[in-house]
Amino acid sequence: MSAVALVTILGVAVTIEATGGFPSQLAHLYYLPVVLGALALSPRYSLAVAIVAALLVSPAVDVLHALANRPDYFAQSSPWNLSPSGWILRPIAFIAISLVGSRLSQERIEKVEEHLRREAREEELKALSRIDKMILSGAGEIQSIEEIARFVLELTHAKQAGVVIPSPTGRREQTYLGHRRLPNGDTIPYVAEHRTYGEGVAGWVMVHGGTAATSDILTDARYARLAEIAQEAGFRSSAAAAVVLDGEMLGALVIHYEDPRDFSKEELHALERIADQAAVAVANARQREALTNMGLETAMVLSNVIETRDAYTGDHCRRLVDFAGLTGQSLHLSGKEIELIKLGAALHDVGKIAVPDSILMKREKLTPDEYAQIKQHCYFGGQICKKVPFLRSVHDIVYHHHEFYDGRGYPDGIAGDRIPLGSRIVAVVDAYDAITSDRPYRVALSQDDAIEILQKGSGTQWDPEIVSCFLDGIKGDFDRLRAA
Repeated sequence: MSAVALVTILGVAVTIEATGGFPSQLAHLYYLPVVLGALALSPRYSLAVAIVAALLVSPAVDVLHALANRPDYFAQSSPWNLSPSGWILRPIAFIAISLVGSRLSQERIEKVEEHLRREAREEELKALSRIDKMILSGAGEIQSIEEIARFVLELTHAKQAGVVIPSPTGRREQTYLGHRRLPNGDTIPYVAEHRTYGEGVAGWVMVHGGTAATSDILTDARYARLAEIAQEAGFRSSAAAAVVLDGEMLGALVIHYEDPRDFSKEELHALERIADQAAVAVANARQREALTNMGLETAMVLSNVIETRDAYTGDHCRRLVDFAGLTGQSLHLSGKEIELIKLGAALHDVGKIAVPDSILMKREKLTPDEYAQIKQHCYFGGQICKKVPFLRSVHDIVYHHHEFYDGRGYPDGIAGDRIPLGSRIVAVVDAYDAITSDRPYRVALSQDDAIEILQKGSGTQWDPEIVSCFLDGIKGDFDRLRAA
């Protein structure tokens, strides 16, 4: 634009020279480049254009005329005269237009930039809010990382975004978990194979902390080993911010673009803020996982107390926890629901602590009174869960795990979907493990016998969908766990 303005000015000057016209007579032609320069150029360049135009309509041009042996335009100049011999007003006007126009243009640009910054900040706040909601939803660590990557990809419009974490194997490797954008605009999860720890800008910040960026990976020594992989993935520039909480390096949040790019301070600061929030999300997920594991371990200890009274049920609760977890996965339940069901499975028989050994370990058929006492273990188990704050959430699973799908079970005789899903799952896996385990009153039956019994009771004693799901998986992980 500066070149265009100057060329226009010189064109006007040549026109004046060619026609022999006075500058003051044709000076209005200079207003076009001066006004355009004021609106489109930076204040410095705009003022330069105005000064050049001002000189060309002043007696200064006669210096060039003298060198070229041409007649002076302003031999009898009268600066303040408004006649053709006057010249001072137009240079003042040109410079004034430049200063005022540049100021107005600069204000307009600043408003546009402020608007863009405000929009970017609003989008960033939306992303942070979504991370907050995810934290409150109870997402696990890997799920949190993948969701954060997806939020960042949407926010930055990058080619790829993710979190690099130290390898869980404990070796000096790093693993990439993230999302990538497809040519049609859709995004898909992306997990990279293990890379040597410290490579790329993400690896660099994991070693040194802070924030790092590269405008072109092909010229960055930190990508000596990753350049080819990066090219295959389709990106040329990257930026990363350390995910740190309480001094512990949790990983690095990284974004990739397909073209060389100079990252602004605002972009890097935004990435840092999201990385800080990601650290909170990961830390919360780990804390929840630790609390969940502690709750499950506590439940297993309580269950083991019951199992020590009956040698025939050794490891029964451990197997039920595994069976229930795999069934929940097959039903595509959320991680939170699966953990709750596993806890309920661990505690399903905790109420048997109130049942006398003479009944619990009796080899002969139970009398009606003894069977009535056995049935009370559901109630006692539920009461135990109610009295322990972190076990209250599994009260319904423990209390209703002997309900029948057709309503003929106990303790309340409810049917169908009124029975909690966790109770229906525990009922199926409990029956399978009981059938295939030795009991005081009989030896273990075969797996084929257990499958036949479950199929016969599907729709009456047990939820048919859960029976079908369980039997579909019984030849895989279920079978392995039973053998263990």
